[in-house]
Amino acid sequence: MLKGICCIVVVMVHVVPQYTNLLQDTISSFGYICVTLFFMFSAYGMQLSVEYKKNYLNNFWRNRLVSLLIPCFLINICAYVLVSLLKNSLSSTYLLYKINNYVLVLLQYCLWFYFVMQCKRIFKINKTWIIDGVLIAGVMGSSLILYFTSSEGVVSARIGWCYERYGLIWGLLLYRFLSSFRFWLTEKRTLKIIVFFLLSLILGVAYLKFKTVYFYGEYFLKIVLGAVIIIFMLLATVGRQYGNKLSFFLGNISYEVYLSHGIIMGILATVLPEVSSGLFIVLSYCCILLFSALIHSVSSKLVNYWRI
Repeated sequence: MLKGICCIVVVMVHVVPQYTNLLQDTISSFGYICVTLFFMFSAYGMQLSVEYKKNYLNNFWRNRLVSLLIPCFLINICAYVLVSLLKNSLSSTYLLYKINNYVLVLLQYCLWFYFVMQCKRIFKINKTWIIDGVLIAGVMGSSLILYFTSSEGVVSARIGWCYERYGLIWGLLLYRFLSSFRFWLTEKRTLKIIVFFLLSLILGVAYLKFKTVYFYGEYFLKIVLGAVIIIFMLLATVGRQYGNKLSFFLGNISYEVYLSHGIIMGILATVLPEVSSGLFIVLSYCCILLFSALIHSVSSKLVNYWRI
């Protein structure tokens, strides 16, 4: 359900500039939280799998590459064909092998994760805190390097999701301390909901004021704000069951929605240049969901065929 909600919000972030509006801009402010959650889910799932599936590492790269790249390249092929038809000429072949930044960050973490797990096996390291610490250090280190070496200004999409990748750390920590954290969430829950709601508001206002302040505002404060909002979301939903067929459907196609939404909106903006902002956003959602569902129906079969 959370993945379904996140994919809907992420679409709002990348609405073509001439079709933005106040509501869209407000919703899109939470976009980086959604990407952080996507990374959190991935890290949680990988840690769960490596500790409970006996042969997980043996087939790790085949399964990871198949799951991440088959939908990506299917969408690339469709984008190449559609853009070529619109231009009445062959588009750049770069569209065929382009890999989304989100996928690249996941692949980076997969490489680091696999390396650390192999070291754990070879050197027979049994201390989980050492392995977890090395994994966390890799994520933090890559984020800080990207931040301090960027010459483009602080735009996370340009420098490799340096804030959002902290979700990989949150996912690992959530897995490791799940029982204790769940207990903490339920104890004095109402008071904690109020506290973290107020913290979210205070830090949100502070971020709006100080987001241009080097490091402390535009980096540290943003990461802390993201963590606080995620904890508030977990406090608000712990012990509750949510979801319906629509949210599960959106969750299932969320990866394809994320990969394809920019392409679909770009094509719509070319085909329908003068529609209103509201109509453009509604049409975008309809086309993105339909296209993503079609891609998912094909990619899921291919992924299941090639996975071990």
